[in-house]
Amino acid sequence: MQHQLNIIERAHMGNLNGLNFAGLVRLSFELEPNREFSGVPFSGADINNRDEQENHCQGYVENRQGNYVYTYDEPDTSAWKKKRIKQPDGSYIYRVIRPVFEGALEDLKRGVAPNGQKLDGLIVYDIDRLTRDNRHLEDAIEVVEHFKRPILDIRGSLDLLTDNGRSAARYIVTSHNSASTATSRRLRDSHHSRAVAGIPVGGNRAFGWTQDKRTLQPTEAKLIQVAAKDLLAGVGVNTILRRWLAAGVLTPKGKPWTRRPFVLMITSPRMAGFRVYGPQDKPLHERYIVHPVTGEPVKGQYPAILDEETWQAVVALLTGPDRPGRHEHAGKAKRLLSGIIRCAECGSKLVSQAKGDDRFDYACKPPISSGGCGKAAGAGKAIDEIVTKLVLAYLGEREVTKEVAPWPGAEELALKKSKKANLLAQFKENPDMGPYIWPQIRELDNKIAELIKERAAFTRKTAGPKTANVHESWATIETEQKRAIVRELVEAVVLKRATRGSNRFDPTRLSVVWSQE
Repeated sequence: MQHQLNIIERAHMGNLNGLNFAGLVRLSFELEPNREFSGVPFSGADINNRDEQENHCQGYVENRQGNYVYTYDEPDTSAWKKKRIKQPDGSYIYRVIRPVFEGALEDLKRGVAPNGQKLDGLIVYDIDRLTRDNRHLEDAIEVVEHFKRPILDIRGSLDLLTDNGRSAARYIVTSHNSASTATSRRLRDSHHSRAVAGIPVGGNRAFGWTQDKRTLQPTEAKLIQVAAKDLLAGVGVNTILRRWLAAGVLTPKGKPWTRRPFVLMITSPRMAGFRVYGPQDKPLHERYIVHPVTGEPVKGQYPAILDEETWQAVVALLTGPDRPGRHEHAGKAKRLLSGIIRCAECGSKLVSQAKGDDRFDYACKPPISSGGCGKAAGAGKAIDEIVTKLVLAYLGEREVTKEVAPWPGAEELALKKSKKANLLAQFKENPDMGPYIWPQIRELDNKIAELIKERAAFTRKTAGPKTANVHESWATIETEQKRAIVRELVEAVVLKRATRGSNRFDPTRLSVVWSQE
C-alpha cells in the first residue's frame, strides 16, 4: 500500500519517473459558448486536434521521466449529452455514454493497458477532456482515491489527488455542465427561430435544389415532378429507380439512388415548400414546423417542387399501412399474373419460374415447400398473352371509361381553411377576442386534420392507372400498371393441370373469374 500511496504523492509533486501513463484524447461536438451559433466545436482550450492532444500528453509525461504507453481515443464523443437507455424492466434512464472512458477507468483499476503494458495513471489535456458529467467525475475520483491511480491534466485545471482539489473539480464540472446546458438551450432557440422564419439549414444540399438551398435545380426538380406523377399513376418505386440508374441520375453525394433514400427524399416536407424541422423520432414527412400563431406549416425560403396536394398524395401512397411493398418486396412481382393466377387443383397461388432465354412458367409449388400440390404449370408468356387479350376484349365490349371522381371532401376542407383564416384575421385586428376565437380555431384544426387524413386514405385507394383508353396505352405502360388494371378487373385467373400428349399450351386450361362490380 505504501508503494501505491507513493505513486499519488510522486504524481502530485510532478515526479513521474518510471511510471507508465496512458492519454485520453477526446474530440467532442459540444459548442463553444462564445460562438454558440457558429457550430464551432468546444475544445477546452481550442485544442480539438487528436494528434495535438496526444503530443501534449506524451510530452508532459516524458518531460517528467515517465513512460507514455497508450492512447485512448474518443472520436466525436460528448462528455455532457445524455442518451436514453432502456432498462430490462422496460423503464428508461438517461446517461452520458462513453464506453472508451469507462474502459480506461477499468484498465486503471487493473493496472494494465489494452496493449498489455503496465498502467499506473491517466493523463488528459484538461478537465473538459476528462468529463463534464458529475457521475463520470465521481467514477474518476473513485479510481484515484480508492485504487490509488493518478489522473492528471497538463494544464493544471484538474486536481483529483487531494481533498481540496477534488472539491474544486466537482465545482468546475458542475459549472461547465451548466454552461453546456445554457449553450444547448441558446442553440435550440436559435434553430427554432430560424425555422419559424423559413431559413434553410446548413449541411448538404437537398436533391432538387442548388447549393444555396434556395434555388431550384431545374433538371432534378423535373425528375421529381415526373416521378410523383408516375407514382400516382401506378408506377413502382423500383421501376423509377431503374430509369434513374440508366439515365445516370445520382444523389447529391454522387451515389446511385436506392429505395429508402428515394422515399425519404420525395416524401420530405421540403417538396411542398415546407420548412423541415422536428424531432428525429418522427417520420420525415411529419417533420415540419408549425407557426406558433397561425398554426399553419411554415413555408421555407425556397420554392416548392410539388404542390401540397400532390405531395400529400405521394406521402399517403408511400407511407400508409397498405403502401406498395409493405408486405412484399416491391420489385418481386415482375410477371403480369404473379399473385393473381391460381392452381385449379389446390387453390394455391402459382409462382413464376425462369426457364432461360426470357422464357418462364407459372407453376404450383410442391407440397413440401409451400403446401401446394405441384400439379398445375404452364408457359408464362402464352398465359400472359391470352389473359391480356381477354382483358382488352372485356374492356372493349363493356366500353369502360372509368374515371375516378374528385375527393368529395375537397369543398368542405377549403371551407374550413377559409373560416380559420378569417378567424385569425379577426384576432389580429382585435386580440381581445382571443378567448372566443381560439377555441373555434382549435376545433377547426381538428376537423381539418381529420379531412386531410380522409383525403390521404382516398388517394391511397384511388391511386394507380385507370381503365379508360387502355387499348392505346397498354403497350407503353409498366408491368405494375398492367397488373393494377388486371387486379381491378379480375378476381382470379385459374390454371388447370395439363393433359398428356400435348406440347403446346391449351387455352382451355385457363379460366378468368371477373370481379363483380
